[in-house]
Amino acid sequence: MSYANEWAAAIERSKRFGLEVPGHEVQPEHRYLTDARQAEFPYVVQRGLGDLDYPDVVAQCMSIHYRLVPVLEAWLGCPVLYTIGWVDDGTATGMFKFDDTFVADKLQNGHRGSTANIHAWLTLPSMEVIDVALATTIAVVQKLPQGHGAVLAKHADELRGMAYKPMLVGPDFLRKSGLLQEWGIYSLQ
Repeated sequence: MSYANEWAAAIERSKRFGLEVPGHEVQPEHRYLTDARQAEFPYVVQRGLGDLDYPDVVAQCMSIHYRLVPVLEAWLGCPVLYTIGWVDDGTATGMFKFDDTFVADKLQNGHRGSTANIHAWLTLPSMEVIDVALATTIAVVQKLPQGHGAVLAKHADELRGMAYKPMLVGPDFLRKSGLLQEWGIYSLQ
């Protein structure tokens, strides 16, 4: 199944669970991640996140990608869609795999604990995906000599050896389940 088809199912799933989906128009023929942009990418990410050590990236995919949305939207000039899902790595269990039952439980009962077995990345209207955490997380956890600091940024259907499986679109699930706590700044007059 193409990423665009899975994306459409994720949009419908998000709406079915009463989650707000950011406005966007799918543009499957367009490419935002050109060669020139690929070269600029590390500098844009650094401006958005600052200097992170590799261990800082592990298990932080939700917050890192959430913080990158406005930075990448300004740089690319398009909607950048926060995406929650799992990664099909060819194994029976997949990476960070969850289902509708998990979503319903989190929305009904909230989240307790400091981590959750889900993954987040960014999707562009072109169905290009950006993941600044997965390769580093795998490299650190598995103590691999390579992969630290690697970024995956390409069209989802062009990936080999793995496939992103979008389940929910937008950060509303994080807010409603308690996985994200935003802090507001108030001024007194």
